[in-house]
Amino acid sequence: MQRFPYAAAPVAARRRSLLAAALAAVMLLPGCPTRAQETAPSPLQGLEARVDAQMGRLLAAYPIPGASIAIAYQGRLVYQRGYGMAVTETQTPVTPQTRFRIGSISKSVTAMAMLKLFEGELPEALERRVFGPDGLLPDTAYPDFAQPLDRRALKITLRDLLQHTAGWGDSDYEPLDDLRHIAEVMKVKSPASAKDVIAYVLKQRLLDAAPGTEFFYDNFAYVVLGRIIEQRSGLPYAQAVQALVWHPAGVSDAAIAADGRAGRAAGEAVYYDDARWPTVPVGEGEGAAAPQSYGVHHFSSMDATAGWIASAADLVQFVDAAQGRNRPGLLQPQTVALMKQRHPRMPDNPYGLGWVLTRTGGVDIISHSGALPAGSYAYLQSRADGWSWAVLFNRMPVAYPPEQDVEGLQAFQAAVQRGLMAAIVQPPAVPVEPAPDADSAPAPDPTPGPG
Repeated sequence: MQRFPYAAAPVAARRRSLLAAALAAVMLLPGCPTRAQETAPSPLQGLEARVDAQMGRLLAAYPIPGASIAIAYQGRLVYQRGYGMAVTETQTPVTPQTRFRIGSISKSVTAMAMLKLFEGELPEALERRVFGPDGLLPDTAYPDFAQPLDRRALKITLRDLLQHTAGWGDSDYEPLDDLRHIAEVMKVKSPASAKDVIAYVLKQRLLDAAPGTEFFYDNFAYVVLGRIIEQRSGLPYAQAVQALVWHPAGVSDAAIAADGRAGRAAGEAVYYDDARWPTVPVGEGEGAAAPQSYGVHHFSSMDATAGWIASAADLVQFVDAAQGRNRPGLLQPQTVALMKQRHPRMPDNPYGLGWVLTRTGGVDIISHSGALPAGSYAYLQSRADGWSWAVLFNRMPVAYPPEQDVEGLQAFQAAVQRGLMAAIVQPPAVPVEPAPDADSAPAPDPTPGPG
């Protein structure tokens, strides 16, 4: 998995990404879209035509097989549609129910579960230490985490993990891309589990900065948060998040992704690498190889940081439920307000508690993007003026190696994030500045901001 800036900003790719395969014709599936009625309030007038036109431009400009979009206004789903192909080999079209990998949008889901678990103790719980005898992951329960190589790790707080200020992330090393080597070093079964990865990083790696002093977008921090959810709830991560977040939000089909194509869930899209991307060796057999999309990621180890699959409508329902739009809120109003606050000591850090925070055209926005090299791109945005929307793709059109085409990656993200926002919101808002996106690739850091 790559480290990309997450948010409403473009992201510069680090090592892997995707492109290739012919674009399936943009087709309106019978019965799929929810059309704005002739009597709809003025913000919905012409919505379908504007969105379809922008999606048509996107899919004509980039060879992405399939996509799905869902849009809500004031807590009500007003439009959803599938475009192109979920499975090109069988000509299976994308529908609004098609599930996709959501990459780092999983971080927003994890943060929501964390806020639910600690809601009665906030905001004080944000300053609780994570490691050590009295930490949220205490030495008695996690002896492999005790006595870290860098003693500064004992000062990492819950807030540091949520807002990417724990001190990891300012290097090219991505432990979630190194699971087989970590398993070797730790003498455990390969690929290494999430707990094995945490033990390895604590015992073998130094922090890049003192906790609470700098913002580095960090996938690993959310792996740690997943274990805190397990410790606090007494349940495996996925089961806890279903109970705390997905089910109360009315979402029944979100799941942790499978690593290989054969194991993908019912109704899940297939992910297609750019033809320029090399395959990767898999298994023990000589010459055995797989596309990057199905040969690199081990989702049970990256569950809390980039592990979920969901539909576009699921994501919209989740973000609206979090804020109490058109249904009882998952969180108390004061917790929602806390979720949308920047780090008290780092006002330039655009990352709230699980979301990228931006403001455009006088409207506050929370957002997150999720990119998995060579196979998927997802974006979720919710605005204070009542709009929430999500879009999912089964390819991320970036050249190999991605750092050679940073401008192309940024142009794609801008077309998705800014282009679709302008199509949805009328009158068009000032374009939102891209913020970092963590599941894709490192982006030039225009201004801090994940999304």
